[in-house]
Amino acid sequence: MPEKCIGITTVQVGHVVGRGGSTLKGIQERTGATLCIVEDGPQVKITADDAAKVAAAEAEVQKIVANQQKPDYEGPCGARLRKEADELGQKRSKLFEEATKMREAGDHEGANKLVAMAKKAGEDMKARHREAALAIAKHNNEEKGKGQNYFDMHGLHLEEAIEMLKVRMDKLEEKPVGSTTEFEVIPGAGHHSAPGTQKLRRATLEYVQLKGYLYEEVNAGAFLVKVPGLSGGVLSKPEDGDKAPTKPKESATGVANKPKALASAATSKSKGQSCCACM
Repeated sequence: MPEKCIGITTVQVGHVVGRGGSTLKGIQERTGATLCIVEDGPQVKITADDAAKVAAAEAEVQKIVANQQKPDYEGPCGARLRKEADELGQKRSKLFEEATKMREAGDHEGANKLVAMAKKAGEDMKARHREAALAIAKHNNEEKGKGQNYFDMHGLHLEEAIEMLKVRMDKLEEKPVGSTTEFEVIPGAGHHSAPGTQKLRRATLEYVQLKGYLYEEVNAGAFLVKVPGLSGGVLSKPEDGDKAPTKPKESATGVANKPKALASAATSKSKGQSCCACM
């Protein structure tokens, strides 16, 4: 029987297996091969009754490994927009430097013009970063078939990621009271960050804790957050026979049945008299 073993790292094991074994199962279903993780190595062992099936499964595993080694977290559109934003940032800095030199040389009018241009470049830079963040989030989530119960933050700046996290959790909170959504959040473990810069995972956890929601750590770079529905809706329709609240019956004087003090106040007011209850 054809067989192939692929050496991987311990970090890559999680990527190959996927949550609950979903990635591994998907490869098996698509290729017809059988995959298992061998702890010695570790390795991915691929077997099948056909060499073509083994080759197909190997190609999928190698693609996952390659993406993990040098992941594309931005996508073509996000990468282009990030580059444009960075170039605008460099332009802004250069204009401010030139404005400072011009002001020191006594040309205040020219310096002011450069400052205005620098500010405009800064505004354009921020706008481009916002566009990039949306494109990157789409690349890592919607374009990969992920639903609203999943949010991969890779490629996003800290502020962008937390702002989007808030928006997505607010959306889940709009579900009816009594419902709970298991929301998988992927801030990443920081393997591709410089030492001491793994801030996103910490900020994500702090926000979830601030909300007071239950959560569990799926792995070093993922959390499963239980987001409760907070809207005023109901989970199911009222049972047959349930009646809508009836309006209070009115008395002969036209004043609805109320606690005595309020009914008395309403009657007094109708006669043009004042009282402490309605002043």
